[in-house]
Amino acid sequence: MPERHYQEYQRFYQEQPFGLWREDYRTAQISHILAMINRDPKSEVPKFSDYMPFFSGQTESTDDDGVADYLAKR
Repeated sequence: MPERHYQEYQRFYQEQPFGLWREDYRTAQISHILAMINRDPKSEVPKFSDYMPFFSGQTESTDDDGVADYLAKR
């Protein structure tokens, strides 16, 4: 990989961190589904956010992840 590309990845990561967030999200989905299946029908329904402690209550927008804006400004 050319040094220029590596530097672009570094700048992009500073603005839009990427990593294991999606993996954590998928694990939380599986955990939530298992909790829903195995819960007592008389108990309170578990919230999805209970399985994502870093979740701030905002949903991730799948429409715009910032990549197009970043590439347009570089």
